[in-house]
Amino acid sequence: MPELPEVEYTARQVRAVLVGASIAEARVFWGRSIARPDPDTFCREITGRRIEGVRRRGKLLLLDLSGDYLLTIHRRMTGNLLVLSPGWRLDCQLQQQDRASWERLGPAFVNESYQCHCLEKQRGEQEETLCLLHDQPFYCRVCFTLADGRLLLYNDLRKFGKLALWSRSQEAEALAGLGLEPLDPDFTSERLAALLQGKKRPIKQVLLEQSLIAGLGNIYADEALFAAAIHPLRRADTLSFDEVVALRQAIVAVLQLGIEHGGTSFNDYRGLWGEAGNNYAHMQVYQRTGQSCRRCGTAIQRMSIAQRSTHFCPRCQPASQPASPVTSVVSRRITEV
Repeated sequence: MPELPEVEYTARQVRAVLVGASIAEARVFWGRSIARPDPDTFCREITGRRIEGVRRRGKLLLLDLSGDYLLTIHRRMTGNLLVLSPGWRLDCQLQQQDRASWERLGPAFVNESYQCHCLEKQRGEQEETLCLLHDQPFYCRVCFTLADGRLLLYNDLRKFGKLALWSRSQEAEALAGLGLEPLDPDFTSERLAALLQGKKRPIKQVLLEQSLIAGLGNIYADEALFAAAIHPLRRADTLSFDEVVALRQAIVAVLQLGIEHGGTSFNDYRGLWGEAGNNYAHMQVYQRTGQSCRRCGTAIQRMSIAQRSTHFCPRCQPASQPASPVTSVVSRRITEV
């Protein structure tokens, strides 16, 4: 699932090339990809809107549209955005030929004049990406035709992602339940300590709660706990204030590293041009079960916490913990916030 770095990286790409573009037409090929309103109303209301800004909140991509509208995109497991240059067109023949395959694959995209130039391009440029996707299913669920002829596709193999159109007055409702932004200045050690106070569950489980910290997911929680030398099963309220400081610094660092390297791709996540992120090469523990710890050489272990796969180094992240909950100095600092 795309986490904060993947969504932020895509947001920056979209901001660079789509702000100012107008939506000439919207077509929905899988109705359940639209959370609100109904698909017909969605297409009607979004047509003619101009993309005026791009933001991120937690794992949500936000497009500010003209007329005081807001489009939220929650990509979930396999959702991606892809831009096609002018010259590409929809091919919906499969809809009539094989309904079952149509619902699984969605439309095809055709460009008779397209030629592969991937060897002449650098990572992240448009043509390189299309080389990777040419003649492969796009799994397109929603297609926006822009006024300049480009296509903005929402592709989603497993169909869990959701798009929703809101009026600007409904923004609070659209973003309800999201916690602190870990890259904002407000995400201080004191604020993090306050969030952890009284939480008796494992620290890994607490870090995944979007109502506490928005955007942090399984990959970067594992990486942050390793960087802070904290065992994922540690009870959250047993961390000392020094450990909280280290954890906050680690969270920020691993998220910024993920953004810098275009996010972490395994099978499904792609950037706006379809390119894979390079951050997997910088993983310390995530999906490295049995491999040597880059820091001490001990084999990385895997366990399940709250039904989530968790990776850690048993030597760098010892299981021992303080006998008592958060120290008085932490409580005193929290009280001052």
